[in-house]
Amino acid sequence: MTHAHRRIQRLSVNKLAKGLRLCADGLPGELAAVELLIVHGFWLNRADFCSHFIGRDDAPDAPDEVLAWVRWDEAVTALGCGRLVCSSGEAAVLRIAAALATGGAFPASVLSSLDRENFAHVLTATAQASGHPAVQVVIR
Repeated sequence: MTHAHRRIQRLSVNKLAKGLRLCADGLPGELAAVELLIVHGFWLNRADFCSHFIGRDDAPDAPDEVLAWVRWDEAVTALGCGRLVCSSGEAAVLRIAAALATGGAFPASVLSSLDRENFAHVLTATAQASGHPAVQVVIR
């Protein structure tokens, strides 16, 4: 007996980013969270994160396009249980992105884990999630 299996291939980071943006379009909090993950660069380059916490499907109108979404609650739960080993700054970015996407909260103490660059990225994402898509924060 022959079984046809559709092999799940790992998407390039660029294609994954495009798919995440497509799925988040029109949702300011979700889009800001996705942009934060993209600019941060760490989580979307982790195979374990992408395979367990990012869902995807073919775009209905464009067979070459992929829709992708983050399973935010599952990712944060895994982070809290120690299944996603990372630095405190990397954890902070994921927690903040999840809060922006879901309308939840994050403890202000996680901000102290961020370096200057990632702090600026978080401030930018927060402004964008609040309906100010053109804001770009730069810390001098």
